Amino acid sequence: MKIAVISDIHDNIWNLQKALAMPELQATEEMLLCGYLCSPFVIHLLGRAYSRPVHLVFGNNDGDVKAIIRNSKKYSNIHIHGEYFRTLVGGHALAMNHYPDKAREIAENGGFDIVCYGHNHIVVNDEMVGDTLLINPGAIMGYNGGKLMDIPATYLILDTALPKAEVYQI
Repeated sequence: MKIAVISDIHDNIWNLQKALAMPELQATEEMLLCGYLCSPFVIHLLGRAYSRPVHLVFGNNDGDVKAIIRNSKKYSNIHIHGEYFRTLVGGHALAMNHYPDKAREIAENGGFDIVCYGHNHIVVNDEMVGDTLLINPGAIMGYNGGKLMDIPATYLILDTALPKAEVYQI
């Protein structure tokens, strides 16, 4: 099973639209969004451009949560899980949240094969913490606010059969 993993959109609808149009992303069976939609209207872009299941957790920059939830109800494929999400996917136990420290703690505690996170805009596609694959898709936004510099806009495609995550630049 192939899963798109994205994060940190920060309202950059231009990069999001480019990512959603990429054939590799459209060929996936599900999408994980590790936080930072920011504005509620971003839900509409996701819901209209990606018809398969989208699982979303909130980050600390997701503004009007009530409006995001309200907008998500217009799309049966969008599922909002609050701060944490866990599931079985492709035979693997998977967890997702927005924060690197919480993701690392989840991975260190065991019980999951794959843990996804975002927040710091740093791509991590192959870090192993014990038996857990820890991944961060980087940022759709294409900017590192801490360093005040442009960075490549990225996302991951997770292949659960391996399990392995491949980095894609927009």
